[in-house]
Amino acid sequence: MKKNRLLIGIIVATVSLSSCNTAENNDVKKDAKENISKNPKDNELSVENIDKTRKRIESLQIKPFELSTKNLKEKIKQKWSKIHFYIENDVVVKVKTYPHPSISKRTEEFYANKAGLLLVVIEDNGEGKKGKENYEFDKMYYFNNNKKIKEINKEEKSEYTIRDSDAEELLSEFNEYLDVYQSTKK
Repeated sequence: MKKNRLLIGIIVATVSLSSCNTAENNDVKKDAKENISKNPKDNELSVENIDKTRKRIESLQIKPFELSTKNLKEKIKQKWSKIHFYIENDVVVKVKTYPHPSISKRTEEFYANKAGLLLVVIEDNGEGKKGKENYEFDKMYYFNNNKKIKEINKEEKSEYTIRDSDAEELLSEFNEYLDVYQSTKK
């Protein structure tokens, strides 16, 4: 009789411990999932994903909305002759600026998604073919959550300081172009 009680006690204790461990494990797993989903890095894009997004946008057959700069403010009008806006599902996914032909051949391309600016590509001779590879560009600025995450600069002039102001200026320009585009829709 004592052996049966002892055996029942051991079984009850084992089952109790097992269920406690399962509940604790479930709580730990739940906490880990919550921490993962609250982690701000989860929302960050990698440079590789941004490059894939640029290639996807380039492969789309979107007819651009062209805007002449002659009625825009002086800062834009002096620098650019026209701006192309590429729209996908009511989201500006690309903005390309074109210089006055007598002044320069430099173009700037801004790639974005509904969350904001992803990439700026600067070409000193932007008249070339569409869909170039990264190594063919002069400068590239990668963004995530409105912060520069990487810069590629192939200019021969070396810089002695890191200038985040270039990236900040490009972000500001992009937002200004979005405002210009929105004003045409009113």
